[in-house]
Amino acid sequence: MNVNKKFLAMAVLCTIASVGFVLPASAEETMTHDLDEVIVEADRDALPGGLVRTTAKLGILGDKSVLDIPYSEMSMTQKTLALFDDPSQPLANVLQNNPSIRSSTSSPMYTDFSMRGINMNGNHMMLNGIPSLFYQFTTPPSHIIDRIDITSGPNAGVNGVSMSNNGTNSGATPAPGTINIVTKKATAKPITSYTQTFSGRGNAGEYIDIGRRFGKNGEWGLRVNAEYMDGGLSLPGAEKNEKNLFFNLDHKGEKSTTNLFAGYFDLRVNGGQRWFQFKPTTAYKGDSLPGAPDSKKNYDFSGTTKYVHGYLMTLNHEQKMNEDWSWFANFGQSRRSGNKDNQGSALKFDENGNFTGNQFNQQNESGKNVYAQIGIAGKVMTGAVKHNLALAVDRSWAKYWNNSKSYDPNGGTILGNLYDGIIFPDNYQLENFGSAKPQWEETNVGITIADTLEYGKASLLLAASRKHENFENLTGGKSFTNNNTLPTYGITYKPVDNLAFYAGHTESFSRGAVVKNDDKYTNKNATLDPVKSKQTEIGIKYANAGILTTFSYFDIDEANRYDIDAPGNKLTTVDDGKNRYKGLELTVNGKLASKWTATGGLMYLNAKRENTKEGLKDGMFVTGAAKWSGVLGLEYTPDKNWGIVGRAVWNDKAFIEDTGSKGKYEIPSYVTFDLGVHYKTKINTVPVKFSAMCYNLTDKDYWMGRGGSSTFGLSMPRTFMFSAQFDL
Repeated sequence: MNVNKKFLAMAVLCTIASVGFVLPASAEETMTHDLDEVIVEADRDALPGGLVRTTAKLGILGDKSVLDIPYSEMSMTQKTLALFDDPSQPLANVLQNNPSIRSSTSSPMYTDFSMRGINMNGNHMMLNGIPSLFYQFTTPPSHIIDRIDITSGPNAGVNGVSMSNNGTNSGATPAPGTINIVTKKATAKPITSYTQTFSGRGNAGEYIDIGRRFGKNGEWGLRVNAEYMDGGLSLPGAEKNEKNLFFNLDHKGEKSTTNLFAGYFDLRVNGGQRWFQFKPTTAYKGDSLPGAPDSKKNYDFSGTTKYVHGYLMTLNHEQKMNEDWSWFANFGQSRRSGNKDNQGSALKFDENGNFTGNQFNQQNESGKNVYAQIGIAGKVMTGAVKHNLALAVDRSWAKYWNNSKSYDPNGGTILGNLYDGIIFPDNYQLENFGSAKPQWEETNVGITIADTLEYGKASLLLAASRKHENFENLTGGKSFTNNNTLPTYGITYKPVDNLAFYAGHTESFSRGAVVKNDDKYTNKNATLDPVKSKQTEIGIKYANAGILTTFSYFDIDEANRYDIDAPGNKLTTVDDGKNRYKGLELTVNGKLASKWTATGGLMYLNAKRENTKEGLKDGMFVTGAAKWSGVLGLEYTPDKNWGIVGRAVWNDKAFIEDTGSKGKYEIPSYVTFDLGVHYKTKINTVPVKFSAMCYNLTDKDYWMGRGGSSTFGLSMPRTFMFSAQFDL
């Protein structure tokens, strides 16, 4: 992107932000606008325009106003999903409406994205407040989601203990925030909805959504959601097949609320390999990656697949003991099994685009996660200070099985070229190398205490989790215990009701990472030590005239853990100091005018390494992390039946390091555009909503950086999506 385009993007976003600061409105008007018909039906807590909520979850302290939470918080609604989601694409496609998040992949074979420059995936998502029910290949399917609470800030000490898994081998990375998915519940109005979707080159989906309340005063509610999807993606030769069935049963009594969510899932993605790694020859003197190839190019052999099936459930209960005190309990469990057959995690190519040193990879894997929490919460007064207290004890347990093998298929070599396509040896055969074997087991037990002290116009959040971790590497024969305290504290000052100044800090520990059980690693099955991570944020939040604006400064560090080249075309996983992420973030959401709604923002990120071995890489860039990025989504509704939707996503240039030659190579900047339309009508007496969306409107080919990694993704081609929703 040239300088003029940068200034244009910044000017547009800053102009939007200024609207929220200039237009007059009283504090009373700010958060209580009369909402139009669509918003009322979707979410009464939503800002005007209906894309973002005014409340979100503050860990064990429950739902709070976004203005009272001392870190960046954005709660996306069902409407945001309805406007921007394509179920055949990763959920990160919607998450990147938050400026702190950038998708690291366009393929549904992965779920990776970055938050404030740090790589994350499905492992970092919570479901109804329960952690670690998903992993790198899976995220919650969008059709079960009621809202998404995105915390890009210091909140580790208010959520209880959890795993910090990252990747199929569950290497540990403390997350820069959390993403909590809240599932759909039955509403007062009966729901019977049938939706059909069509996208890509033949991917068709069918969705059933049924909700009813029953019993005295509708105290019981049942919501059932089901999906069947099958067919080709916009990438020729790739396809996604997904089947699932979920139900949500809830009860609302005079003194208690209970919610049970459970279901079965079956997901397969055939093809869609999109990870690459640049391995130039010693003669290469360039400073940039070779140009991105045609994104319609397929790099899969005929048997490339990734498959997982299993079940999951969550149970949440809250019981009032009196007007001020209640106790709560949360439980969750997931079990999954699957396999993967592909040409390694990332295809390596040289400066001419020739593939080099690539091997075939097969994995059988399985995982089980169980979580339980019980606690109390209440309010007390000490003089003029009001305390909002919570105390919880929880236990998180996980076990992982894997059997992995990398090899040259049929004794041959994977050849071909980035621009011409991949060539596999003739008559290659998949090996039957056995079922998954136990790899590691981890148990975390902890106690969390939190207090929000309110006095006048100020509130102080004090929280801490005492965590006892027991980790056992079942293949390397090494185990360890790790006892630590994770503090979180923050302060919010509101001179008026619609303006908040805040600051927050937290600390967290990664658990010891396990190097992959793979012969290509010289230290396979090794266990790396836990590393402490710190995070600080200060900012301002302003709600005015239907617009909520947040501006923040953040400072995060994390372990610098990566693979280096070793003799014999092998790899070694190493720890080398820390990555430090400092930045500024602007988020804007709400209604600009009677017919215009906006969501988006801008982020500046200065990510560098420190405390590296002998200081050799201190001050160097963090691989894959762009300095500037932004997003702007707009909806224009000329009348109550029509809507036009547009979105621009911008990533500035980033850099990667060739760990073999220490070269610095640029990942060029890119801008993508999405454009769509939706229309509500009736067929006879049946309300119908038709939607059409085009993703990557200009069919741009581009590389996608991955925070903290020397690997990078390739874009998917232009994708059309059509849907029809029938409310029966």
